[in-house]
Amino acid sequence: MMVIPEDLPTELAPVAWILGSWRGWGMLVVAGEDEDRVVVEDVDAQICGTQMRMITSVFEGVTDGGIDPRLDAADGLAVIATGDLLRQETLYLKVLPGSGRLPEPGQYEPRELMASSSDLGGCAALWAGVDLGPRVQLVTDTIARDSTAEPLEHLSRMCGLVGGELMWTQERTLEGDEEAAIDLSGRLTRTAFARTASGEEIDASDPTPEGGSPLFDVMDVSGLSESGADDE
Repeated sequence: MMVIPEDLPTELAPVAWILGSWRGWGMLVVAGEDEDRVVVEDVDAQICGTQMRMITSVFEGVTDGGIDPRLDAADGLAVIATGDLLRQETLYLKVLPGSGRLPEPGQYEPRELMASSSDLGGCAALWAGVDLGPRVQLVTDTIARDSTAEPLEHLSRMCGLVGGELMWTQERTLEGDEEAAIDLSGRLTRTAFARTASGEEIDASDPTPEGGSPLFDVMDVSGLSESGADDE
């Protein structure tokens, strides 16, 4: 059951399930390499005014050999050592106003999202997306990059709460690509709840609604981005 403090900004209630600190492991696809790379991932999602600030850090994962892709977040972390920082992104997410009507029990009102991000690789982006219960989908509307950045043209990201774990995947399109390809994936366990200004914990570990899967019940957000390809 979700426990929401009274002083949580109402704008953040739809995405309260993301708030807190998460740690886990995943796979990173590197162009030109035959095998995906194991990585360790940290996500820190905190209240920032009426928005959510999410810092995502991706580290090289060091293992003695291969890893079973079926391992959950905790079991994976037990056999993966943390190496060098590979990526880091700071994203600010805003939930746009809804209808003002209270959904029926077990139901969720889709809420449009807007976000902005920048990363250590020299890319900044504007995102549009949708939140529906414990799952979120985002797509880039605009990407700006410096001379050292990879030639990114488009990113899409989906995350959801599955069995208490934060599971997510990202696809990207590089300049010259004909279609998007998987870039990064992960499954993380919550290591700490976020707190409101009063110091009260936000225990938002709400289960996935019956019959819904945040990884496979994909929401259509194609109409939220005016362009199919991003600008530099």
